Amino acid sequence: MIFAPSPIQEAQQRMTMRPSVWWNTTVLIVILYLYVTMVQYIRAAEISSTTGAMRAKQYYSGEKLSQYRTREDPDEELDIASVESEPHHQFVRNQEPKQEELSGAESTVQRNYRVPQYIRGGGGDAGVGGGGGEAPLDSEPAAAASIASGHAAENSYHPSYDGDSTAFSHGVQFSSDLIQDPGYQLEFKYHDYDKMTKFLRTTSSRYPNLTALYSIGKSVQGRDLWVMVVSASPYEHMIGKPDVKYVANMHGNEAVGRELMLHLIQYLVNSYNTDPYIKWLLDNTRIHILPSMNPDGFEVAREGQCDGGQGRYNARGFDLNRNFPDYFKQNNKRGQPETDAVKEWTSKIQFVLSGGLHGGALVASYPFDNTPNSRICKSSPLCAVFQSYSSTPSLTPDDDVFKHLALTYSRNHPTMNQGLSCKPGTPSFNQGITNGAAWYPLTGGMQDFNYVWYGCMEVTLELSCCKYPPATELPKLWEENRLSLVKFLAEAHRGVHGFVMDEHGNPVEKASLKVKGRDVGFQTTKYGEFWRILLPGIYKLEVYADDYVPREVDFMVVDQHPTLLNVTLHPSKRLDNFYRPATGPHYYHHHPHASIAIGAKPNSDSGILSSITSGLNNLVSNIFG
Repeated sequence: MIFAPSPIQEAQQRMTMRPSVWWNTTVLIVILYLYVTMVQYIRAAEISSTTGAMRAKQYYSGEKLSQYRTREDPDEELDIASVESEPHHQFVRNQEPKQEELSGAESTVQRNYRVPQYIRGGGGDAGVGGGGGEAPLDSEPAAAASIASGHAAENSYHPSYDGDSTAFSHGVQFSSDLIQDPGYQLEFKYHDYDKMTKFLRTTSSRYPNLTALYSIGKSVQGRDLWVMVVSASPYEHMIGKPDVKYVANMHGNEAVGRELMLHLIQYLVNSYNTDPYIKWLLDNTRIHILPSMNPDGFEVAREGQCDGGQGRYNARGFDLNRNFPDYFKQNNKRGQPETDAVKEWTSKIQFVLSGGLHGGALVASYPFDNTPNSRICKSSPLCAVFQSYSSTPSLTPDDDVFKHLALTYSRNHPTMNQGLSCKPGTPSFNQGITNGAAWYPLTGGMQDFNYVWYGCMEVTLELSCCKYPPATELPKLWEENRLSLVKFLAEAHRGVHGFVMDEHGNPVEKASLKVKGRDVGFQTTKYGEFWRILLPGIYKLEVYADDYVPREVDFMVVDQHPTLLNVTLHPSKRLDNFYRPATGPHYYHHHPHASIAIGAKPNSDSGILSSITSGLNNLVSNIFG
């Protein structure tokens, strides 16, 4: 017989069950609390990485690279380190700014001028924007004219683009650009270090008014890292006009960019007196070209090898595009002579725009290369494995500008803009462009370093599916990339540029600037200059400098017409014989050298999972470049 429990027994049973319910409830609450805390931590890390990432203080650029070279010794190379301390001698084409001319410039002086258009195959009005009332480049106001004087193109003109890329002489294939000067010829073949050096020295000797050759340092095996300046002012910075650069052959077995840079140099100097667009570009821009950042790797690479890693690394086995400081993740790799030289070079010259030339794909890749989420995986090798090969874009505050720059190159290339994959199993790219991290994330890349540390907008240009194609393909590759290489550099003249001065017309050096809503700062040069590439729109410029009252200035950018914006700062008031400190954000007052880790503590990740991560990184690097 089964007896029903009495009320007392039921109460006792309920009393004995309650602790279990309480325990489960408590555990659930704790789990929820930990989950919410973890989500908040991850979100905070992402936000701090994307908005705080831009705290890198922008550098002060050196205003010149070299002193004058005597005609008696035209082949003498220039040592950048030895000339930085030399007194500045202004190039005769550009006069020193006069205080009486600058002092009247107020904060919102704006001037728009038309940038000449370079079109494949001439015809039609090359100018954009119309309006016969606009003045040509050489009719700037007095303040701007004294600072940025120089030859300028007409308001509109029709430069033609000759599609005939090659000529033959005794069975040897040469660039058609050489026919203008039969004694100055460059074959479509690969040039080793000695032959490349000979060509650069010959160019410097034959065109002393357009070129300057200097070395920024040496490779592991002692080869010079040659840079050639091509400009109407090769030895002196042109005040008010931007410096731009190309860096090629960073991976020694990616050889196409190396040869295209030699042909670009030759094309520019030969076209200066015949092509009005090239003349305008060289009169208003200083172009620095580093044909080979990894000359040691190139010497051991082999022609015809489209894949693989032979020659990719420097002589010590380091990947130079994983060797730069990285904001998102501490880079513990030991600095190499080649990357140290490029970092020093970039810190001395205020480069506005840069292109890094690679091979192994056909795409223009823009920052960020790394992702903020990498910070979350810092202590877990397994997490890093999966995080590294996700396809999440990592976008900069200037994402619109970077996409425009990448599209400028892609759309002027006959096949890159189609976005086709190089071979089955490799990715395709919409319009021939991609965000670097969306393709594959990497730590220690050069383009992120240029942007975060120095405000230089750099895009990685992958020029060929084959890393080291046969030399017979070079004429076609040159013709495909020639227009893109030229038009990309001209983008440095888009956006806003100007000067920051005090109330007496004196330039304010190292003033910190930021376009509101774009948290990557930049600084003025010794002459108070600044540049920023922007797309059409209305913006607010925030300007801060020690001992000056901060300013905010509204300005407008229109398509194809750079805006000249001069800003006047007024001193802070004195209180008890001390200047009242100027208030303003400090997130761009981060000293670049402090972020370059020297002897940093190694990451604690170790063991087999860390080895797997390194192996996968090397595999992806060899496949994708």
